[in-house]
Amino acid sequence: MKKFFKIMIIGLLLVIAAFYFLVLPYTVSMITDYDRYTFESVLDNPEMVAKFEIGDNRDPADYGFSNYAELDYETLFDGIKLNGWYIPASKDSITRTLMINHGRTSNRLKTMKYLALIKETGLDSLYNIFIPDLRNSGKSEDAKTALGYEFAEDIVGSMAMLKKNFNQTHFVLWGFSMGAMASATAVNRPDLIDYCKNEGLVVDKLILASPLSNIYETSKVASDEMGIPEFIFNMSFNKFDHVIDDWGQNMKLSYLLTAHPLPTLVLYGNGDKTTPAAILEAEIKGLGNVQAELFEGADHVQIYTLPQYRARYTDAVNTFLRK
Repeated sequence: MKKFFKIMIIGLLLVIAAFYFLVLPYTVSMITDYDRYTFESVLDNPEMVAKFEIGDNRDPADYGFSNYAELDYETLFDGIKLNGWYIPASKDSITRTLMINHGRTSNRLKTMKYLALIKETGLDSLYNIFIPDLRNSGKSEDAKTALGYEFAEDIVGSMAMLKKNFNQTHFVLWGFSMGAMASATAVNRPDLIDYCKNEGLVVDKLILASPLSNIYETSKVASDEMGIPEFIFNMSFNKFDHVIDDWGQNMKLSYLLTAHPLPTLVLYGNGDKTTPAAILEAEIKGLGNVQAELFEGADHVQIYTLPQYRARYTDAVNTFLRK
């Protein structure tokens, strides 16, 4: 009998060890690791080109911005190599930059189509434009990400590079999906707040398009759809939370848009299954600094390309950026 209990205890310990050292790291990696979408992986695949909705366009010159520069630089803290497009304003002495930040499993090719909106409205007379490949995307280096926590460092690093190279001090952050969460996180993480204050970097406004609005709630919905037991999800999320310095409880718009409130334009569709509208609406309810524009039936980050919504989307962004 003693031998039986000894074998049973050893077996139980092995199961627990396997759970902690195999199952939990795997479930955390589902959040932090994903394939890097390079330029080649998009441009060599007609289906991806169609998904990115860029047609035959390949760079800012195809949108009428032939004076763009492609820049290499590094992340703020960990030396990962980044790359991005800088387009100077059509007028001299502009010290404000509009930065357009892509989301997860994407790159700047997907966000460059908004240059058509900028050209059409003449916003390039008011802003310089910067479109980066954040870590693990496009021409930037492979890296783990963390639902916008690391992207936020890359955004602030981009701001610092733009000040050093082009004397840019004021910014509007326009983010999509996880890039929206990262944009809001960039102006709220204590270490990034201190860095910006010391370097004289100021974010004036936010535009959040199809935003990831609450990392816990959105991850929980995805987990439920995958059939992951709740106790495994909660243990995995807690382990992931340690990766982001136990800041997961703050990565929700109800906190990020009130702790350091900025004028914020939110653009979203209620046909979005990736970042559900119900979670977003609960997060921004009652926030006086938020202008929310709902596009009925629109899916994730596809509003601008829908013919019935293009004019309204363009007007909302143009009006907000000119206030």
